[in-house]
Amino acid sequence: MRLPEQRGEWITRGKTLRFRFEGRDYEGLEGDTIASALWANGVKVLGRSFKYHRPRGILSAANHDVNAMMQSGSMPNVRADATLLVAGMELTAVNTFSSLDNDAASILGRFARFLPVGFYYKAFHGKRLFPLWEKLFRVTTGLGKVDVNAPRKRTPKRYGFCDVLVVGGGPSGMSAALAAAEQGADVVLVDENARLGGSTHGRTDLLARVQAQPRIRVLTNTFAAGYYADHWVPLVEPDRITKMRARAVIVATGAYEQPAVFRNNDLPGVMLASAAQRLIHRWAAKPAQRVVMLAANADAYRAVEELCNAGIEVAAVIDLRTTIPEAEKSALATRREGGPIPLHAGSSIIEAMPAADGKAVVGVRTESDKLAGEIACDGVLMSVGWAPAASLLYQAGTKMRYDDAVHQFVPAQLPPGVFACGRVNGVYTARAADGERAGSAAAANCGFGVAKAVSVPAEVASPTHPWPITGHPAGKNFLDFDEDLQLKDLENAIQEGFDNIELMKRFSTVGTGPSQGKHSNMNALRVLARCTGATPGEVGTTTARPFFHPVPMSHLGGRGFEPERRTPMHTRHEAAAAVWMAAGVWQRPEYYAVAGQSRVESIRVEALAVRQAVGIIDVGTLGKLEIRGPQAAEFLERVYISKYAGLKVGMTRYAVMCDESGVVIDDGVVARLANDHFYFTTTTSGAALIYRELSRWNTCGKWIAASSIGRCPGGDGSGRTEGPGGTRRAHRRRSFPALSGGA
Repeated sequence: MRLPEQRGEWITRGKTLRFRFEGRDYEGLEGDTIASALWANGVKVLGRSFKYHRPRGILSAANHDVNAMMQSGSMPNVRADATLLVAGMELTAVNTFSSLDNDAASILGRFARFLPVGFYYKAFHGKRLFPLWEKLFRVTTGLGKVDVNAPRKRTPKRYGFCDVLVVGGGPSGMSAALAAAEQGADVVLVDENARLGGSTHGRTDLLARVQAQPRIRVLTNTFAAGYYADHWVPLVEPDRITKMRARAVIVATGAYEQPAVFRNNDLPGVMLASAAQRLIHRWAAKPAQRVVMLAANADAYRAVEELCNAGIEVAAVIDLRTTIPEAEKSALATRREGGPIPLHAGSSIIEAMPAADGKAVVGVRTESDKLAGEIACDGVLMSVGWAPAASLLYQAGTKMRYDDAVHQFVPAQLPPGVFACGRVNGVYTARAADGERAGSAAAANCGFGVAKAVSVPAEVASPTHPWPITGHPAGKNFLDFDEDLQLKDLENAIQEGFDNIELMKRFSTVGTGPSQGKHSNMNALRVLARCTGATPGEVGTTTARPFFHPVPMSHLGGRGFEPERRTPMHTRHEAAAAVWMAAGVWQRPEYYAVAGQSRVESIRVEALAVRQAVGIIDVGTLGKLEIRGPQAAEFLERVYISKYAGLKVGMTRYAVMCDESGVVIDDGVVARLANDHFYFTTTTSGAALIYRELSRWNTCGKWIAASSIGRCPGGDGSGRTEGPGGTRRAHRRRSFPALSGGA
């Protein structure tokens, strides 16, 4: 399935990488992803689905394919469609029983009628059956396996600053970066792919201009995981996380191509047209030998041209639209054996036909009256529309609206310092111009020049079909590939009363899988809108929370760091054969080992020597605190059980500290250096805790029992009270002493 050399391909021919998948040996090329290498070897079943364990292959080839997750040694849930191949990899599919080819759990598909939407909620309601269901779910669910003995991976972090951060390295993102840099701004351009270019696959003069611009820093293989206050964006690289603070942020994240919904639309060989283009241009791998294109926009016809140029046969184009522009039809004039590519307008695919073993597609059935029977093929490509990659915009507080001209949500009101361009902004034709507009405006926002007035023409035709969904009485028309959710599942959820987008999401679990609804959310809200008689804009979208994309736990945990302090006598202790123990951040001797004696015997010898002779203790590790102020003695008496008001200057006193409930929490020695100056110690391990606790008491003033000025029982409202002994002083909130801490 490997194609001849393609212009700008990402692989290095001649550099072979050997690896194993499911116990079999394979070869790939340097620059391949795991999925592209397997696909080039003719392996189309890359994983099993979560619920029914159906065979699955490549869908997007864009880091969103949950069913192409694999176990690589001790590393679980490796995304095969985006992870670069490394020589010597030992790979297995996740979520399988026995093997990928013969998954025993695939029998669950036969019981689909007994596992309706919301099954988990309903099953757990029965107290008697709950233990049984719990055990079953724990055994059958889950993805990769965590190896608790795996070596710890240390991942550093760093802090970055720039004037303009551009997220997305496609045509609009590169144009935005160039425009901002040319006005004098310091620009960071981020893209999750190994190379810039986006849908152009690097075939644009913008790339050379970006590389030649000194004020642009490019970070590839890096994704913006979320948006936080004041333009703070974490940038996640394979082995590092950068906490980037920008003065302005341009979101040029593009759009996710959306799948069509029809029976068996999850078979290996059914993929998005953009996935086929990536396979061809980046990794020179054939998506299929003979394909059927399901179309609804101009992108489909561009893909047809590229397929033909790569020598791949296009059996037919099935277009959901009844009216197709002549400019798009011209792509079908490309000749093949038998004449031009057949076009069937106003039709759709009803069903993808599976092979005998159910592990590949062998044909399609359509709604067209002109077609009799099936169209034979080994690949079905879908190009029916897009959904904006707008998570960062939502997290930034952008107000979105549904635009009927492009059938997607677009920004209606952007927060200060946040800009959008390209497909995420609803611009598909003039993306470079829209990027130039956003880049110039962002630079001007940072004080560099004046924003240019760039004309961005409106879209002539919508790139997205409003209803790319075809029902089938036999089901298996999947809307969410992560959760194995079918069209009827969402319809049933709505019928049961979960007719709000957030409620439907939680009840049905749509959009909650590892791809976070990148391929399912738009179709889900379309179904909800049609069932409730609302518009997509009225239905709205679910809440977008960080992280925008899955972040490895090693990045979140960061670098392991445990401070360790040693006393000046450390070497003397070592010479005495000290066995060390941690006391807070200090290293202190637990005991001194004596040759031929056990730990307990060594401790007894040491204790006896101190009792009969003399001992020396190193107390340099104790916490050392000072307190100054006119109420210093009173403050100490509130937290220690002893009296200090009468302690003479130059004297010391043993001190026991209790919390509010009277529990002893620390002890030490208090020395009075002056009438308003005390110096005291804490335990070694409690130094930081005691300082924090005393600071809390000092700040909140809870150590003052009296109330602030006000009417007291028997008083006259003047702040003074009369008692048997005459006039008493008014209760007042006092000035608190100052604390300072030492090592």
